Amino acid sequence: MKKILIACILSSITIISFAQVQRNAPLPGTGADSTKQAAKATLKQQLQSLNLTKDQKIQIKALHQNGKNDKEAIMANDSLNEDQKKMQLKQLRQQNAANFNAILNNEQREKWNAIKAEAKKNKNNQNNQQEQQAMEDEINSLPAN
Repeated sequence: MKKILIACILSSITIISFAQVQRNAPLPGTGADSTKQAAKATLKQQLQSLNLTKDQKIQIKALHQNGKNDKEAIMANDSLNEDQKKMQLKQLRQQNAANFNAILNNEQREKWNAIKAEAKKNKNNQNNQQEQQAMEDEINSLPAN
């Protein structure tokens, strides 16, 4: 009888522990992975709005793949320090942006620049809201005299 009671107690503890672990697990669709997916979806919509030709899509895909390979090579280069890697990555992004713009025609380039400007404006607004919220939180945390 004691063995059955001990087995039941241990089983209950195991089940309760498992339930706690499950409750603390992040929900699907949250976190950095979902942010990346949302960014990819947004970029895909933005590119679709440019009405790219098949040839342009092929060129952009090749540009993306080459940029990805170049980035991996920079990150794997142990002879560079972090600042040098950052500098080379910045140069790579600038070069890829220039190559991307060269693939677009004038109308597409204007539309892309408008999309980038809107995204930058939204990012600045979001950063300003976060800074304002942080300031309000700091003020609210001050002791009342």
